[in-house]
Amino acid sequence: MTAISDKSTFGMSPDSAPLFVKLCYIFMSMRKPRSLPISKTTTLADVARGAGVTKSTASFAFSGKRKISDATKERIFAVAKELGYHPNPHAQRLGAGRAAKLVGLFALTLDHMAWKTMSRLHHELAEKGYEAPLYTYGYALEGPPDHKSLLYGMCSQLPEGIICNTAKLVAEDALMLEEYQRKGGALVCMHSELPLDCDQVIFDREENTYLAARYLLDAGHRDIGFCMFDAADFSQPRSRGFARALCEFGIKPNPKWLFEAGHDEEGGAMLAEKFLNLKKRPSGMCIVNDMQAATFVHKILRAGLRVPQDVSIISLDDMPAARHCVVPLTAVTQPWTEMADTAVRFLLERMQLKERSELRKVVFSGKIIERESVLQHR
Repeated sequence: MTAISDKSTFGMSPDSAPLFVKLCYIFMSMRKPRSLPISKTTTLADVARGAGVTKSTASFAFSGKRKISDATKERIFAVAKELGYHPNPHAQRLGAGRAAKLVGLFALTLDHMAWKTMSRLHHELAEKGYEAPLYTYGYALEGPPDHKSLLYGMCSQLPEGIICNTAKLVAEDALMLEEYQRKGGALVCMHSELPLDCDQVIFDREENTYLAARYLLDAGHRDIGFCMFDAADFSQPRSRGFARALCEFGIKPNPKWLFEAGHDEEGGAMLAEKFLNLKKRPSGMCIVNDMQAATFVHKILRAGLRVPQDVSIISLDDMPAARHCVVPLTAVTQPWTEMADTAVRFLLERMQLKERSELRKVVFSGKIIERESVLQHR
């Protein structure tokens, strides 16, 4: 074959060659010889060889599982840096059995209160030197999310501990968390009591709603409405708490005053529309949650009603929306700060235990914060 030089192409100068040949000339002139072969990925064995130690010694230097002299570690790390070697975190976890200083936070879905709780958990764990990734499907999903794949993704990272904040685990999820514990992982469940042998920090939603309804009853109200996404479903804890308070005064919930009005601000606007369309209205309203309640107040004030003279309102959670509403709202707290701090304490103590100790359960229900939205008939 005729060689291609910088000065001629198949015996022709570049200027006089046909177009195809010119293109070949340009392509060939752009090619550069490869001076070095492609190097293979640097392995732990390469680092050990370069540092003059065994592979196990190099592994211990990165994992910290055994004491190695500072001089040897420095030599190993220097060789690793020179060769561009980075240990595989997942492989280290598999070797160690658990990922030290890693805690998985699981919240299947996030409403405003769950988001505050998970943020508090993350902050408290980060202050103590833990990495705490959040596994969640977000907020207000239509239909049940895929519990199994989300939990599997978290458990496969082999975290040292898990805090699970959800009320919607199915049987397969519980089995997965039981297996995680059996293999040495520490688990704390939050919010709702779950069928798992672990430390639990429970929020009693039934008692929390009972306190709200009972406050209106004690204030002299007898015609009381209730608003929640599934208010008429008395298998739900909050609806049971509402009905229990009324039952103590010989009152049955009025089906026309059980409002299923959606979430947050949109739900508050829907509630106001339904409320204003009633011929006979309740004198008191128990509303889950504060954003719903604050929007409800805004809408009925614009319609010419007064709070609390025409309707008294108690909300649930005591978030900023309740405190800063145009009529500051009497509310029942959800003690998310105390719950999060307790869950972190339980988890840290559980991770430090070498043997399984007695399981712990703490139940929170909240308290009444009195403001301006309830008229006292007493």
